[in-house]
Amino acid sequence: MLHLLYARFWHKVLFDLGHVRHPEPFMKLVHQGTILGEDNERMSKSRGNVVNPDDIVRAYGADALRLYEMFMGPLEAVKPWQTSQIQGVVRFRDRLDAVCRQTLVEAMDDATRRLLHRTIKKVSTDIDALAFNTAISALMVFVNHLARLSAMPREAVRALVLLVSPFAPHVAEELWRHLGHAASLAYEPWPTWDEALAVDEIIELPVQVNGKVRGRVLLARAASEADARAAALAADGIAACLAGQTLRKFVYVPGQVVNLVVG
Repeated sequence: MLHLLYARFWHKVLFDLGHVRHPEPFMKLVHQGTILGEDNERMSKSRGNVVNPDDIVRAYGADALRLYEMFMGPLEAVKPWQTSQIQGVVRFRDRLDAVCRQTLVEAMDDATRRLLHRTIKKVSTDIDALAFNTAISALMVFVNHLARLSAMPREAVRALVLLVSPFAPHVAEELWRHLGHAASLAYEPWPTWDEALAVDEIIELPVQVNGKVRGRVLLARAASEADARAAALAADGIAACLAGQTLRKFVYVPGQVVNLVVG
């Protein structure tokens, strides 16, 4: 942390001397969390719990190391290293490779198209927010969906390779060449999404009783008030909250909340 304090201190000095134009050295600063050893202690040679990344690269590959580090949790969180967990991202990497090497078709069903656009949006916004773990999670969901298809849509696979490239650049570059591209994917524009297609048709809403969240319910985005009421009354835990009470008012804000006022 001291290097960050020194950076700001010397920038302040330079600003006071008139050598720089801005009073602060950083527009935004995010400090990554510490990766602990497998014993949940800070890594040190004296404890003998240091993980050598070269060993991980030799055993699993550089992309697996990158994926695992970014998938461990939020960037700023303190996280323990667990070598056994790398197998999870190795399986994802291998499944990704297998999906992208299947015979491609031009047709794409509506469910896949919608999930593709939701994935593009999720990965794009998560990268901007430095939420790499949830971006990779969204890619895993999309790859699992594609793996269940009988035919692999070319448009979906092409976008998938581009989306995964910041996290697994070596595999992505190989797959990009496999798709028939001579030039590196580094020169390719980032995929864009259609907001209308990126909207979830089914959403989860909190169910409140007298203003306090007591349960959750899945509803179609365009669900009617009658459907929302029926779903809320049937939600887990809500019946117990209503026992012996009179439902005095039902409030439904589409896409936001369901609130039951009892007394």
